[in-house]
Amino acid sequence: MPITPVVESHRTKHLPAPPTAPRLHPLGPVLALIGVVLAGAAGIMFIEGWDFDQALFFTLITLTTVGYADYGISEAGKLFSIAMMIGGLCVVTYSAGQVLPLLFNRQLVWERKMNHRMLKLQDHFIVCGLGRIGQSVCRHLARSGVPFVGIDPDPESVATLVEADHPALLGDAADDDVLRDAGVERAKAIACVAGSDSANIVITLSAKAMNPALLIVSRAEQVDAIRKMERAGATRVISPIRSGGVSIVNAILKPNLAEFLDLTQDRTIDFELAEITVQAGSALDGSTIRRMGASHENLLVIALKQPHTSTKLRPDPNEAICAEDILIVAGDAITTDALQREASAPLAA
Repeated sequence: MPITPVVESHRTKHLPAPPTAPRLHPLGPVLALIGVVLAGAAGIMFIEGWDFDQALFFTLITLTTVGYADYGISEAGKLFSIAMMIGGLCVVTYSAGQVLPLLFNRQLVWERKMNHRMLKLQDHFIVCGLGRIGQSVCRHLARSGVPFVGIDPDPESVATLVEADHPALLGDAADDDVLRDAGVERAKAIACVAGSDSANIVITLSAKAMNPALLIVSRAEQVDAIRKMERAGATRVISPIRSGGVSIVNAILKPNLAEFLDLTQDRTIDFELAEITVQAGSALDGSTIRRMGASHENLLVIALKQPHTSTKLRPDPNEAICAEDILIVAGDAITTDALQREASAPLAA
């Protein structure tokens, strides 16, 4: 099984601009080697009068410095052999210098491409910790077409992400330099789902300090870690213990509701809950709830969140929709995807 290359954070202050990968042309060195062998064989045939097979064999054992037989060649043949050995050594050295990078520079060239790819990311997501939860987060982000970078100190976990053609860093996300390499200053959100609460707290603190506007979602295993993560700057803390307890209670007391909520998380069914952010200049900017509903009959507006105001449940149909408003809607996947495009794409001039 081929070894998948991974990028290991070099822990410098900033990622340098990746240099241009060298253009390797192995055809030239190969032709040069063939030319030396044929020229040597032709020279020996002319000087010693040998047939091609014998001259070729003598040329090869001379260039490879084997020389295990005494052919009793003439003085002119010896002088030619000396020139052939010197010239052949130069050509072999040159050819090795051109061909070997093909074998040993794949990792370096791949890392340059991956670093360049990460430098171009803007408003992306960072997933710190590629365990079971982290891998699940990455799969959902990939399914939604959201750009992201994964970080984990385990090479196998990083390799799994890389094999799926997603950028990843091999390193400790608690290190500020590793977060910088992942572009935390340009990121939109970060998921702190490392294996320990202490690591997630440190990552939350570092990420908040480097990008105060960053949306930070942290995972807490222990109840007392929830408050610490919130004080560290987490936008939202997810506790498997707390959410798992609620899910179990709902499954017992409200089984139909629990089944419905589970179904809404599955994109394979023809219904989902979606969060739509209205961008300035989009088709929804300046519209109303009633007008939007008229063009999307299968859509149900559950809530409207406007900047600096509380969330409005079942907003008034005449409520105006403005830039930066957030709509919580329910409907089939095709309709919600179409609404997402209307909320993000600027109007045609």
